[in-house]
Amino acid sequence: MIATEKTLVEVLAVLRERGYTKDFNLLEENLSYTAGGPPVDLADIVIDKSYRFAAGNDPEDEAILYAMRNVKDGAKGVFVNAYGVYSDSGADRVIARISVQEDDNDDWCSPGKPNC
Repeated sequence: MIATEKTLVEVLAVLRERGYTKDFNLLEENLSYTAGGPPVDLADIVIDKSYRFAAGNDPEDEAILYAMRNVKDGAKGVFVNAYGVYSDSGADRVIARISVQEDDNDDWCSPGKPNC
């Protein structure tokens, strides 16, 4: 997990440029990332990167952003959840079922990297 000084909005913009355009938070509601779309097997979803955002003194503003992809259809998107005591238990259950394939050697937002 990457702790970043960038804002959630800034990292979302970088991820959109890199093709992470789907709203994977829909997986929590209907197990699809397209409204009314076909069900998705969470075994086909992997987490490429996760970012933690700290908001100074207000724990309500802490969040985790997951960059995910579906290995079967190639769809890429994001999933956002609060962090710590404010995290959503339904979102936590979805994330717990998704495998993590992060490569810390391929840090997308290290100093000196473009678009970070």
